[in-house]
Amino acid sequence: MQDTAPVYRFVDERLGIELKSADAATELASLGVDSLSLLELLFEIEEKFSVTVDQDTAPPRKCGELVALIERVAAEKP
Repeated sequence: MQDTAPVYRFVDERLGIELKSADAATELASLGVDSLSLLELLFEIEEKFSVTVDQDTAPPRKCGELVALIERVAAEKP
């Protein structure tokens, strides 16, 4: 998957923020994203965009980590 824009739009709508312009160091928890919400978000991303997040991947805790995860998963998708 080359175009990550749809993923970012989806995440932005779910989180209520513009993820790519958020401070990378901002804790997702400070934005109201708890661990359950984050897991649901990752499952929805997998399902909606037909990608796989490796189960050994540590869940992102900061905005920058979530951006990096989206970019990595998108790069792995043909």
